[in-house]
Amino acid sequence: MPPTAIITIIGAGLTVLVLAAYLISIALVLRRVDVKLREVNTGLHLVTERTEPVGSIVGEINNDLAGVDNALRAVLARKSR
Repeated sequence: MPPTAIITIIGAGLTVLVLAAYLISIALVLRRVDVKLREVNTGLHLVTERTEPVGSIVGEINNDLAGVDNALRAVLARKSR
């Protein structure tokens, strides 16, 4: 076998090894990103579950404050007479 053929085979083998190592490192990085995104997704679901009842509570607070507002307006109306 001529030396150029051996050098070509060695070069091709090294190229394959380098590409394989590069692709494996990319796969590992993507796996870490996937784990982090799953953690973030879980956190977002927890936030939405915990803040879901806030809407009804805010409505109750607004109703209570409307009553306070009406009472204060009545007091101001009495004072201005």
